[in-house]
Amino acid sequence: MSFLALNIGSSSIKYAMFDLISLTLINKGEIECDLDDSERNIKELIKKIPLPSIVIHRIVHGGDKYTKATLLNDKELKDLEEYSPFAPLHQPHNINGVRILKKLFPNMPQYGCFDTAFHAEHDDLHSTFAISKNLREKSLKRYGFHGLSYDWISRQVNAPRMVIAHLGSGASLCALLNGKSIDSTMGLTTLDGLPMATRSGSIDAGLVLYLSQHLQYTAEQIESILYSESGLKGLSGISGDVQTLLKSNDMHAKFAIHYFCFKTAQHVAMMAVSLGGLDKLVFTGGVGENAESIRTNIVSRLSFMSPFETQVIKTNEEQMMAIQVQEVIDTHA
Repeated sequence: MSFLALNIGSSSIKYAMFDLISLTLINKGEIECDLDDSERNIKELIKKIPLPSIVIHRIVHGGDKYTKATLLNDKELKDLEEYSPFAPLHQPHNINGVRILKKLFPNMPQYGCFDTAFHAEHDDLHSTFAISKNLREKSLKRYGFHGLSYDWISRQVNAPRMVIAHLGSGASLCALLNGKSIDSTMGLTTLDGLPMATRSGSIDAGLVLYLSQHLQYTAEQIESILYSESGLKGLSGISGDVQTLLKSNDMHAKFAIHYFCFKTAQHVAMMAVSLGGLDKLVFTGGVGENAESIRTNIVSRLSFMSPFETQVIKTNEEQMMAIQVQEVIDTHA
């Protein structure tokens, strides 16, 4: 009896299998694949592991409707497809994985765990865009992401005023007051906030208008630029991979790293404003956990602030998914 936690992206499938009761890890791994091969790779994965009792999917965007682990049926999948424009690199692949397994095993329960859910109780001050009421009523607001990672870290350590920096190919910060998320650098979409491997981070909305109205870029071209050709890749002209850039002597690579650290420090200070101060800064994610020089660079830029602790904690999104589903099942038992 087991949970199979799946994190299906555009280029890889991360999986972890846990005992249904004890949540002991049984098996884990990662499959590099192309979107066109998702069905074949999922079939091969299922063949080489014991058939799970329940499958759990990381779903990046749950919107206002889905704020806890949820059993996924046709209605839920239709709802979740509406959020695909807000997370085009993730949401379609997340949902596709559910549909593939539903076709293979129609009676197997599948749950979704949502990266937006951890931020669901943000107040209006931290979630509202300064746009007209008729647009705000369409649920166009700040949601925040990387919630599975933040939930995991929040259960490992606590401080009255804590900022968690999830730094990887996607990157964001979360401000937690007494363990509860009150603010995040990501917004309606996974583009906002910090510059990332290939995503721009915060950018003047007027630039998007200029690209469209004056340079005649199509919406699809602009989406590709902002999601796939910007960030560290766009700044360096070399790569979006931090380790590659750290090893390079190219001046553009060095600038990209300094820019990333500078912007991250700026946003940590912004989160500290939301908290009224900072007691602890926790680094996680592939970059946050493994790039000491990045952490040092960021922290050095915050030396003007009152002293705060720093800590590095390895995140575990897959086990967090299993915990969230187990909690929902126990609640309804």
